Amino acid sequence: MKRSLDLDSSGEASGNKRPRLSQTSDKDRSQPTNIEAEDLGLVRDEEFWYEDGSVVLVAGNVGFRVYRGLLVRRSEVFSDLFSVPQPQDSQLVCGCPVVHLSDTPDSLRELLGVLLCGKKYIQKNDIELHLLSYRIRLSHKYGIQDVLNESIQQLKALIPTDLARWLAMGRHYSARAITAVNLARLTSTKLVIITALYMCCQLPNHVLLEGAAHPDGTTDELSRDDLLQCLDAKAVLTHTYAHGIYSQTSIVVQGCRSHASCGRALDSIRYTAAKRLTMDIIDTWDELLDKYDRTKVGDAALVSLCQCCMVNLRQRVWAHVSYRWAFLASYMDVRGQGKDGGVEEEP
Repeated sequence: MKRSLDLDSSGEASGNKRPRLSQTSDKDRSQPTNIEAEDLGLVRDEEFWYEDGSVVLVAGNVGFRVYRGLLVRRSEVFSDLFSVPQPQDSQLVCGCPVVHLSDTPDSLRELLGVLLCGKKYIQKNDIELHLLSYRIRLSHKYGIQDVLNESIQQLKALIPTDLARWLAMGRHYSARAITAVNLARLTSTKLVIITALYMCCQLPNHVLLEGAAHPDGTTDELSRDDLLQCLDAKAVLTHTYAHGIYSQTSIVVQGCRSHASCGRALDSIRYTAAKRLTMDIIDTWDELLDKYDRTKVGDAALVSLCQCCMVNLRQRVWAHVSYRWAFLASYMDVRGQGKDGGVEEEP
């Protein structure tokens, strides 16, 4: 930050060879006042208040006394903020200039942890994407590209963009999908947008309307366009799932030696699948089909399919899942195809 001339103990500017035109006006001129953080109603952050820090960042009512030079080296935005001349009557906190930020204390603390301490991101400790949201939003805002790039990779890992990783990931449909959509929109990470919108479609409507609340008091909400897109897509996904139930379970294959038994098993599978009332069209039905597969559960099978019909059914389900994943953007209308875009007929 640009500072005024150093003053000696008498208040005179040191090293100034040019005579002053008005000594009186200079003495009367207001100078920055030095106060304690508490005098401004600030709470000193327990983690980031360094006694030898050179600038105080204020987020909410929390003060962070940190090192100006370290932030300047990592962010041109911080460099620009610190280069703005301070008013002559501005206040210094503990001898440091004060910069007020619009960020929340929690989000700023997370960013400073990365910049000053090299804090690592641990996915299992951030299931709802709170910390990742802080990192992405602030690194994007302050132009800290290395932190932003790394955080986007973490977002992609948590919101898979390929089918194999999607199927390997345990299902966890929560309001974090709303956060993921907004983070992907912010960073133009299109593949994550597609998957995250699909995850949003698995949520109840009241969750979509309420948004995703974060510990720092902020809430992620879907934009009006994304909300309408999800509501429209829900109808498409429901129809697709229902159609798939019947098309996948309607065939007893040639070579089956127990048509009657396999027919009853397929009827039972169809009925059970229909009761699930889901819009998850990227579901391989493994948990459901295992209950009808003697090779998986032996005599505990509900009504077993012969192995020929079971293999055929799993193949048909997999073909539908693969197709739907390939056309997921069309189902979600992310490509802007509109109501008439649609998708081709399923296999």
